[in-house]
Amino acid sequence: MNNQSDDPLDEIFVDENEPADKKILVEILKPFATIDSKGIIAYTDLYYNLKESKKALIYILCRKAMILKNIPGIVEKGNVKDVASGAGINESNAKNALFTFYKGIVQGGMIPNHQLRKVKEIIFQKDKKEGDGDGV
Repeated sequence: MNNQSDDPLDEIFVDENEPADKKILVEILKPFATIDSKGIIAYTDLYYNLKESKKALIYILCRKAMILKNIPGIVEKGNVKDVASGAGINESNAKNALFTFYKGIVQGGMIPNHQLRKVKEIIFQKDKKEGDGDGV
């Protein structure tokens, strides 16, 4: 019997256990952050120019990178307080990023591996002109 599925629907379903594409992760993070062997994140000037919601995504991805490098004491899933503190944004903007703007991408305080391409698109797309606000 053929091991490959002939079901056309298989093209749109993702494997929740898909391994992280480290190359995409590096492409996303490299302009915005470096991480030392103890898990200390240093953000670049480009990071500080991002909207706060995108800063939340970058921080969550930094945690994913630390997990992949087996940095001790790091957990991938983060709550609103963790994300706000780590990203240097206020809790309201962290909550909006996690539960409103990116609720289909961020799941349980983390970004599933199959969403990395989508996150890359979001991070590098030019933001539309918006009125004065909180920088989300």
